[in-house]
Amino acid sequence: MSRLEQNKTYFLSENVSGASNGECRFRFEIARSAICFYFDAEDEDLISPFTQDNEDIWQGDAVEVFISPDGDLKNYKELEVSPFGVRFYGAIRNEDGKTPVLTKQAPPFAARVERTEKGYRVSIELPLSALDGFDEQKMKLNAFRLDKKADGRQLLYALNPTLCASFHRPAFFM
Repeated sequence: MSRLEQNKTYFLSENVSGASNGECRFRFEIARSAICFYFDAEDEDLISPFTQDNEDIWQGDAVEVFISPDGDLKNYKELEVSPFGVRFYGAIRNEDGKTPVLTKQAPPFAARVERTEKGYRVSIELPLSALDGFDEQKMKLNAFRLDKKADGRQLLYALNPTLCASFHRPAFFM
């Protein structure tokens, strides 16, 4: 996949194999003072026991965006939202492109979640002022979905699949 286009709908694919199933749609737009991310996920069993911001919500159902505001792939932000509106935010330092070091921070973004007939829809509004060095021409990102199943499995999906069991592969940011 080449350069991402604003307001274009993309389908996330299974992260390890790259296979598409059409169950999660993603798009983004850059407004005057914020960057907005939109997910529409099909999910028959919403599993996320978390109730407080910055709990480890990636252990259940969630959508995520990793964004490097200036294109530096060693430093990026991680935004997550559960199907129940719980948020997660952190700064990541990833020197070797495989070993993330996370520093949790208070989420500076607003998130809205609504249930749909087939799952849930998430809107995230991240103020550009929260992204030091933001440069629309240099920024890089990847978007993800974690789908926890009732049998305990967790399926991973990505805008640009990392082709492994981890999302923390900044070389796959777009």
